[in-house]
Amino acid sequence: MFINKNIDILQKNEMHWIGSLTSSSITHEFISSENSRIEYFKDMVGKVYKIEDFYDKSYESNLLKREIVFVIGINSIYEIKELYNKVNKESCLVVIEPNLSFFNHVLHHKNLDIFQNKNVILFSDHIEQLSDFLRNFFSGYSSIALAKNINFYQTDYYRKYELGTVKDVVQIIREVVRNVILSIGNSIEDGLDGLKNNLKNLKWLQRSKDTAQLKDKFKGKPAIVVSAGPSLNKNIQELKRTAHKAVIIAVDTIVNKLLMEGITPDFVCSVERGKETYDYFYQDANIPEEVTLVGPPLLDSRVFSSFQGDIILPMRKGISEYSWLQGILGMQNDSFIEMGSSCAHVAFGLAMHLGAQPIILVGQDLAFGTNEGQSHAVGTIYDDKLNLNDSKRLFQDYEIEGYYGGEVRTTFIWVYFKQWFEAQISNHQLFVINATEGGAKINSTVQKSLKETIDTYCLEDIESLKEIVKNIDTYNVDRNCMRDAFSEELKYFSVFKEQCIKQLEKIKQLKITHSSTMKKLTKVVEELQKTNVIMNEILKHDLLKHNLQSVVVKTLWDINNIEQIINTKNLIKNREIQINMLAPTIVCLEKIEKYIKEALENDI
Repeated sequence: MFINKNIDILQKNEMHWIGSLTSSSITHEFISSENSRIEYFKDMVGKVYKIEDFYDKSYESNLLKREIVFVIGINSIYEIKELYNKVNKESCLVVIEPNLSFFNHVLHHKNLDIFQNKNVILFSDHIEQLSDFLRNFFSGYSSIALAKNINFYQTDYYRKYELGTVKDVVQIIREVVRNVILSIGNSIEDGLDGLKNNLKNLKWLQRSKDTAQLKDKFKGKPAIVVSAGPSLNKNIQELKRTAHKAVIIAVDTIVNKLLMEGITPDFVCSVERGKETYDYFYQDANIPEEVTLVGPPLLDSRVFSSFQGDIILPMRKGISEYSWLQGILGMQNDSFIEMGSSCAHVAFGLAMHLGAQPIILVGQDLAFGTNEGQSHAVGTIYDDKLNLNDSKRLFQDYEIEGYYGGEVRTTFIWVYFKQWFEAQISNHQLFVINATEGGAKINSTVQKSLKETIDTYCLEDIESLKEIVKNIDTYNVDRNCMRDAFSEELKYFSVFKEQCIKQLEKIKQLKITHSSTMKKLTKVVEELQKTNVIMNEILKHDLLKHNLQSVVVKTLWDINNIEQIINTKNLIKNREIQINMLAPTIVCLEKIEKYIKEALENDI
């Protein structure tokens, strides 16, 4: 029996993800074996499966490239060991076993010493947990760097009997990887525009209420997050009954529609910095003072200057630029909230920050409506200013499970938004009711009609939110300390920029020819490797990481696409990749210096 030794092996690597073994998890029973390489199992209806532990010779691996190989199935340990010996030694094997019967069998009867290698990771749990595991796996740059070098290998049982499961696993992996790539960040120009707005709007922090003082102010009270999905048309009138009985948090898209219906939300949330946010949702809008604005400092400054009510400028949790600002401004950790990528995410993050329970989702379709191309509720700005029927041309759309079962049409960006909600609910063990009554199914939520939800959870009056916000202090930011911190950062950026310039000049001067000896090529490798120091420094500094992460990751993708052979062709490619990384890095540093100097000159 190997169980004690195997448990010890698996406990040594926190990356392994093992689900709970229960009696219901055991769907396949071991019957007998011919030898150590051929076994027989029986499922719950009596069907017998012959499982052979032999390497699939048709699988093509490239010893000269680093990659992530997702291996589906753990029972064939010999296969996995053979595969490990045939791939690049710097590759990573991720073994996925969605059938806990087989994990239980190998845990007791086979040697799992292959998992002592840090680059062999195990996931053994129900397939519904796979997305959470993958998001955690891809949270580090060593995994992200290989996100475009992915391969799949099915062990004997899955390639013979469970191709449907293989398809499901591959689809989940591809969706998560696509979202990881999407989350890497926008262009340098995009990031710098955000920095410019953040620095320009620091003056509004003096008017902003302190986000930290809102923490858990409505703990255990219901909060309704109102989004603008087309299903809102059917139940918007129910919201009138929730006045003073729930915190109503509206996205900017729907706030004017709510006001026209006689519903005054407590909060309106925005996240996009483009001028359209002001032009479409705030310009000429008659939003009463009872409504409080919540959004990060990067919004168009006209949104803040024109807003009549209180404003709250929280920092964006998980965004490194705001971690950098936290250090500059000396703000508390509780000044951060989850914001994700949409105004609905901001609203949800605010509800979490308030300690609300349950959090009730309304109008959160994340899918097209029943009418062709309908993407938003009637009465929003999209009726006449935007043509969302063009969504199909903007984002490739496909079908996913709907609120009422069956399938609904959506886009990959909406699926990305959906998975963000699911991750928050799972990570924070939230009680969330999806009262949208349409659209896509959001996993881990309770589905109830809005009427039933209100009748159950919105029965008692809650404290006046306006009075609570009114009595909260504004941020306490020491302007002198802030200016000193910015000045120190300017010195750092100046020194780092010179380091980048010198490395770029050295790389450009490298002579790489087909007549170069191996000794000369080895020296070229040594010079090229010095750029690693610069990339590591970028990823260590929060502001640089935010603005240059996409450039560094693309550089890693491109370098990892080159075979690990020292020759003229490969080194020329590597040099060009590094030049394409260093040149925009220098430009970015120049812009950062410029924007900080402008902020200091404008007496922030």
